[in-house]
Amino acid sequence: MEYDYDIIIIGGGGGGMTAALFAHAAGAKVMILEADKKLGGATQYSEGVVYAAGTSVQRAQGIEDSAQAMFDYIMTLNAWQTRPDIIRLFAERSAMTIEWLISLGAKYEWVVKSGVDTVPRGHCTVGAGAEIARLLSEAVGGQGIETVLATRVDSLIEENGAIVGVRASGAELRSKAVIITTGGFGNSPGMRAKYFPSVAQHGDIVYAVHNFAPFILGDGIKLGEAVGAAVTGHDTGLMLPSAALIPNAVEAFLPPWTMLVNDEGRRFMPENSPYAVSGYLINEQTRSHAWAIFDEKTMIEGSQDKRFSDPYHTGAESQTWDEALIRKHAATGKIKTAPTLEALADQLNIDRFALAETMRRYNEDAHAGQDSEWQKVSPKYFPLENGPFYAVEVRASVIGQTSAGLDIDTQGRVRDIHGRPLPGLYAAGEVLGCVQGKRYSGGGMGVGNALTFGRLAGEEAAKYAASKAS
Repeated sequence: MEYDYDIIIIGGGGGGMTAALFAHAAGAKVMILEADKKLGGATQYSEGVVYAAGTSVQRAQGIEDSAQAMFDYIMTLNAWQTRPDIIRLFAERSAMTIEWLISLGAKYEWVVKSGVDTVPRGHCTVGAGAEIARLLSEAVGGQGIETVLATRVDSLIEENGAIVGVRASGAELRSKAVIITTGGFGNSPGMRAKYFPSVAQHGDIVYAVHNFAPFILGDGIKLGEAVGAAVTGHDTGLMLPSAALIPNAVEAFLPPWTMLVNDEGRRFMPENSPYAVSGYLINEQTRSHAWAIFDEKTMIEGSQDKRFSDPYHTGAESQTWDEALIRKHAATGKIKTAPTLEALADQLNIDRFALAETMRRYNEDAHAGQDSEWQKVSPKYFPLENGPFYAVEVRASVIGQTSAGLDIDTQGRVRDIHGRPLPGLYAAGEVLGCVQGKRYSGGGMGVGNALTFGRLAGEEAAKYAASKAS
């Protein structure tokens, strides 16, 4: 058979470019097909955090960590409802990803606790995701890897049970292997409803953090399904809390100066819980929402401190929780306000006595400077005592990552509905459905997945291609 390329990669984001670089380094003739007009995908719009353990960056900062500890944490957080072979592979190869990025010129000044783990594993890339995308794009160009932009793949070519190329823009391109790195489906309402109903239920306010990457539409899942690939990880992904006060705003961190309650008038989590868990907790409450309550004095003083919104040191500042915006929406009725807590409870249809008792305990702790019940750690713990009182509705309506997708084995090969590898087909990144599990482990899991499994797919696809006759 005549082949145009050894490997065709569908998708030119972080995962696709990484796969291309490692496949090229292994001697493969590679082409990247990207639907957008530029490379970078969702990676370029990320915070640039990479989740990894046992790195030189950690050691330089005196952080003791290991792949085993990372594996144990992710598996425990997910109550072992995820693939241990995939998570172990991720944990063991994650440090290699950081060292490789450093070799390309990436810089790391901060490693943070980006989830609910006890060890800082969130490696914050200086320059965020845009810097990662720039470094990868320059490396791809420097290696002379062929890239075709503004080209969306229509289907995979399957012959004799193996994937041997793609159809795109009316043409057929033959290859010994194909790697799918098209990202998730966060920008597709139809795919969200089918594969991520926990977030889709919030309707018109649902928004994906990678909205600026327009082709995050689930193409890779559809391409795989059409040739018999299994789809796993139904209704998993990262759901971020949002007040929806600014259309299409992404602020995953709730301000620590609010008191968050459910429809029963009770607190159910520390208000500044990591977004790795906060969205899930909010979504599990009655009517899948919560109320952020504060008083006038707290709004004025608390909203001046923006530190809560930038734990990854990117320079970003909160817009959603500004005093002027809150007053604007309070005037329109979008934010509920009342002169007394009792009146506010009536507006929210919350039992007055339950909310009053919650507030009593909250204020008692605030005066003591310690959250005795929910262990909130805050730069300043404000008592909420004098009206007017405000209530902002919060929903887990922002998609940080979709995690339903293709299933792979530990060689990066896409598996069919019977669990068998589909010859010639590989995948990496957000298109995978076997990496996250029921809970998001921490900031950097998405980029870490793309780069770590992108490398795996590139290396393994190159080996497969080399074994095939020209």
